[in-house]
Amino acid sequence: MRSGAGHLRPAPSVRRAPARRPGVRKDSSRSPRRLVAVFVLLALAFGGIGARLVMLQVIQYPEFARLAAAQRQRDLVFPPHRGAIFDRNGESLGISVELQTVFTDPSQVENAYEAAAKLAPVLRIPRRELEEKLAAPNQFQYLVRQVSPRKAEQVEALELPGIYVKPEPKRMYPGGRLASQLIGFVNIDGDALEGIELQYDHILRGTPGRMTLEQDPHGRPLPQADFVYRPALPGESLYLTIDSELQSITENALRQAMITYSAEAASAIIMRPRSGEILAVANMPDFEPSKFPKSTPRERRNSAIVDNYEPGSAFKLVTAAAVMEEGIFKPRSSFSVPDEIQVADRVIHDSHSHVIEEMTLAEIIKDSSNVGTVKLALELGADKLDEWIRRFGFGSKTGLDFPGEAGGIVLDREDWWGSSIGTVPLGQGIAVTPLQMIGAYSALANRGIGVEPKIVHSVMESDGDRQPSPHAARNRVVSGKTARRMVKILTDAVGEGTGIRAQIPGYTVAGKTGTAQKPLPTGGYGKSYIASFAGFVPAKKPEIAIIVTLDEPSPIWGGSTAAPTFSAIGTAALRYLGVAPNSNAERAAAEIEQDAAEQPQTYD
Repeated sequence: MRSGAGHLRPAPSVRRAPARRPGVRKDSSRSPRRLVAVFVLLALAFGGIGARLVMLQVIQYPEFARLAAAQRQRDLVFPPHRGAIFDRNGESLGISVELQTVFTDPSQVENAYEAAAKLAPVLRIPRRELEEKLAAPNQFQYLVRQVSPRKAEQVEALELPGIYVKPEPKRMYPGGRLASQLIGFVNIDGDALEGIELQYDHILRGTPGRMTLEQDPHGRPLPQADFVYRPALPGESLYLTIDSELQSITENALRQAMITYSAEAASAIIMRPRSGEILAVANMPDFEPSKFPKSTPRERRNSAIVDNYEPGSAFKLVTAAAVMEEGIFKPRSSFSVPDEIQVADRVIHDSHSHVIEEMTLAEIIKDSSNVGTVKLALELGADKLDEWIRRFGFGSKTGLDFPGEAGGIVLDREDWWGSSIGTVPLGQGIAVTPLQMIGAYSALANRGIGVEPKIVHSVMESDGDRQPSPHAARNRVVSGKTARRMVKILTDAVGEGTGIRAQIPGYTVAGKTGTAQKPLPTGGYGKSYIASFAGFVPAKKPEIAIIVTLDEPSPIWGGSTAAPTFSAIGTAALRYLGVAPNSNAERAAAEIEQDAAEQPQTYD
């Protein structure tokens, strides 16, 4: 039964909180971790950017700065004016003249075909060849070098983009072949390659100039940009001791000698004994320095300075001077001289057979007796002979500043073999240079005092002042007494001995012949010879010393070939130098003999 209380309603639902499982709580740190992760990522990103900026702006900055500068900067180098080379009298031997060089930056050439077509008739170069250079994948190409200023003006008048003209010096040699092996040469880039040009390049070359400017992408200078200009500093000039006229005399005489005696090569030197100044140094065959690529190595060799040879009998002066200086013998000391002598395993002969002769020391040298010279050397001894060879300057360089100077070949005393005491005094088994030989003869001509040879007279600085080169070093080789004795002996060798064809009318000449077999590369000797003559004139008061060497002449004898060549050079040289002839040649010879007479030994 229903009551009157009305309809029944369901009880209102009650929302209950979800029951929590045991041991599980809400993570209140999730949001901060996300922030840390984001922060770390951002820090890494900014760190990477910072590291990259450090790499670009600090570590790699110099490289990128260089690349940027290369795009906007243009560096122009101006070659310096190379110093000139003159002879002692101011005659030009090597000078530089300013010409023009045409070059291109292919990246700035607008139309290679059209530009080549316009340049070809001006430069006289095939159009196709020019077009290849104008289209090259680089920023620099030479088109033509060292052309006349007039031709350069014609190129500039075309106003072609990417075509430029710059000054460039060219080395000229006004004397042509004159002293070519001595002067040397430079290549088209101005690099010194041989001779005086190379030896004194540090004086001659000067300092290049430089201009740095900024340009736009088309290569046009930016007018308000900074630029740096440093002018080129010219090189200093050299005055040599060489006399062009004497050089020409010597070269002409050697050319004639090669023709007359069918020689393979020839060399000669003229020197002042008192000062060591070299007045001429010549070699044949020679070459044209301005056309050096067409020459051979032999033509370019200054053989008088850089080549060794066995001197033969001209070397006998060492033994003769040594035994007198040591007090072992005098010029009139007498010897029994057969025509052959046994020395260890060798038999040494005179140049001609003869019966046993009584000969003085002076006669041994005058007549160039091999056997007599060996007998002198045996009395001197090997140790003393070695000592005197080196005292005369053999076995070491002379001190002349020239590239490639040879020092000769002198065996150490402990390397001598049994027969060396017999061969070395005769100029075999030893090698010298013509420069060393003329130095030895000059020492006798200069009263026993050796003077270091010199080739540079003075240096002219950029302001025009000339600074003389230092005086040559001097050293006592033999006493004045021994020198006078040797002068008398060498005068007799020319007056009535093997050097008779070296005589010069009106003058007394002192000197000695040499004829030596050329050693074979495989050892031993062949049938080729070098003939030589070394001496000085006038004998009493020498003005010049001269040496001549002829390679494989016909006939082979120094007295028949080198001696007359010496006479030809000496005759012309004395006339040019204005050396007065002896008023009485016999009287001059007598004075020389008197000077060589027995006197107290002096050292001056």
